[in-house]
Amino acid sequence: MRRPSGLALVSLGVLGLLYAPIVLMGINSVNSDDSLLGWGGFTTRWFRQAVDDPDVRSGLLVSVEVALLSTAISLVLAVAGALWARSASRRGKQLLDLTTYARIIMPETVVAIGLFLLLRREDVELGVATIVIGHVVFNSAYATIIIQARMATLDTALEAAAADLGATPWRAFRRVTLPLMMPAVIAAALLTFSFSFDDVVTSLFLGGPDAQTLPVLLLGLIRLHVTPEVNAIGVLVMMTTTALFGLAAVMLSVRAAAGARVNRGAGDT
Repeated sequence: MRRPSGLALVSLGVLGLLYAPIVLMGINSVNSDDSLLGWGGFTTRWFRQAVDDPDVRSGLLVSVEVALLSTAISLVLAVAGALWARSASRRGKQLLDLTTYARIIMPETVVAIGLFLLLRREDVELGVATIVIGHVVFNSAYATIIIQARMATLDTALEAAAADLGATPWRAFRRVTLPLMMPAVIAAALLTFSFSFDDVVTSLFLGGPDAQTLPVLLLGLIRLHVTPEVNAIGVLVMMTTTALFGLAAVMLSVRAAAGARVNRGAGDT
């Protein structure tokens, strides 16, 4: 057997540093010792305590509401932008790409502070609506990239055939374009929902005193003391986002396979 190289050992060390806290959080979430100073035995009562906590339930409902609203708005903007880009000029496409990637590259803290100052200057009350606005800023950018990638592989001959058969533009979009885009739309929805669900920075700046998402609640709890309940909540959030990312990965693979089949069919014809 070959000995591991120095680069491999460094990579293993980095992976250990990344995943060791997650493993430790999972262990502490089932540790019956309140102080977490040692192993007190296996228990699941911290998960029941987290579910029964009214603050946790309230934060979860706010997080889900914000994630659903921001995802819906982001998808509408992304689909509209991708459709517009198909017939836009070269300069228009460059402008769309510039604004899309700028929202991703820009530090989230800078965007959150800018939105906070703008909203407070206009005397807009902070709450769920302002959190949704902040999340749409970066969620719509991710959704646009995913849907644009799918639109680039679509054959316009199918839409032209629908138009030749008498379909209106809306009917052609609903019966031809949208079904072909659906894998990308679902993947974008899952990714944007997960990004919005576990966001901290934007939710903290734009939430105000009356709208507190679950990640912001966790941030407030760990400032005082890290309890087993906090670990249990973190595990539940991690399982939710991991499941969503897994579904998004499956949908992206389905999208790639479907695109390959369409291209092969077009090549055969």
